[in-house]
Amino acid sequence: MKVLFLVNGSEHGAAANRARAFAERLPKNWGLRIAYRPARKWKGIVPFFQLALNHRPQIVYVMDVAYTGVIAGCLAKRLIGCRLVTDTGDAAYALAKSTGNYSRAQLALIRETERMALKWSNAVIVRGSYHKELLEEGGVPRVEFVPDGVSLEADEPVNASNLRAELGLACGLVMGLVGTMAWSTKHRMCYGWDVIEALGRLKDAPVKALLIGDGNGRNVLEARARELGVKDRVVFTGTLPFAALPPYLSAMDVCVSTQSNDLVGKVRTTGKLPLYLAYGKYVIATNVGEASRVLPGVGCLLPYEGVRDDKHPRRLAEQVRRLIAEPALLCHCEQARQVAAKNFEYGMLARRIEALCREIAPA
Repeated sequence: MKVLFLVNGSEHGAAANRARAFAERLPKNWGLRIAYRPARKWKGIVPFFQLALNHRPQIVYVMDVAYTGVIAGCLAKRLIGCRLVTDTGDAAYALAKSTGNYSRAQLALIRETERMALKWSNAVIVRGSYHKELLEEGGVPRVEFVPDGVSLEADEPVNASNLRAELGLACGLVMGLVGTMAWSTKHRMCYGWDVIEALGRLKDAPVKALLIGDGNGRNVLEARARELGVKDRVVFTGTLPFAALPPYLSAMDVCVSTQSNDLVGKVRTTGKLPLYLAYGKYVIATNVGEASRVLPGVGCLLPYEGVRDDKHPRRLAEQVRRLIAEPALLCHCEQARQVAAKNFEYGMLARRIEALCREIAPA
């Protein structure tokens, strides 16, 4: 069996980590290749297709819905007779439209790319159970639910006391998150907006924030933190390599996972949720998507309305106050890791991918 993974992203991104995690756990005698997209997306189409021609895989596995990998995958299916698998964690067009950051031409391209992927793929892998239901209702014949994953052997809590002291987080409760801070002008938000707003309501409480990630929204969040008088209680690390995350995740007491209550949020697992659970963290999540299914008992689900819920920071602040008053609620590290093992462990997920590949591969 030959499988070619075409990753719509760099070798350092989340899609690349997922592709490598599967490749490392598939049978050793399979011929596996992974190719990563260059910075200029259109420049990757020909190299991707040429690699498929040279490698002659039975299956081309496109990671994430973007035109570079989808076009190359469809061409390979048409010309060399391979099977095509598309793996997506988002409703791509709905997500792009929701942000308000794309032109009409860009939205048309994203919509057509997603339509092409769903039409031409022999199987579509989705990372949210609701996404599976949605696509099946829409007539997509073969949809498999394989959520975002973690490696429990690699993702283990470490002693972060030195890092907390270095970052000025030694005392009090630390809430944090990992995410790309891409600012939506339309909705006036990005990852971390609710954490900053909640801190503004917690000035009298021993709480600080650790925000990992970067983007054009970071300056907006920093400005808002200054405006609220909490800038000295927020640590922005910028983007960190995946391998550097363990001490930073371990330094958090509470992880925040906020998904909007719309199609975009409902179809997601998000790779952050399994990661937080693998590190044994108490997670405060919105009651949307896969968090609704796996989080009860090892975290807190908060109600959320629409894309930006202006009442959410108040609910978040109230829950943080409760945790300060009842710190025993935070002591469920092993329970959280058990949830991660049951639902998101890469070994289990890779076995699903292997079974799918064996089933759809051409004779």
